[in-house]
Amino acid sequence: MNLFLKKFKLIFLLIPVGLFIAFLDGKILQGFLASNQIPDHYIFIGSLVLVVIAIIIAILRYDKKMN
Repeated sequence: MNLFLKKFKLIFLLIPVGLFIAFLDGKILQGFLASNQIPDHYIFIGSLVLVVIAIIIAILRYDKKMN
């Protein structure tokens, strides 16, 4: 089981990212940013920044464990 988890660790990292992108895309298509209100844009940009930071931290930790 551990071999399976080690082999597909990157896939398990990408699944939550894909779900977040699908959720965010659904919100945008429903008119999240269509209102042209500034707080909506700040929420959108802030969530993107947080996700990118989380991805960078996860990749750095993964890379540190590999070395």
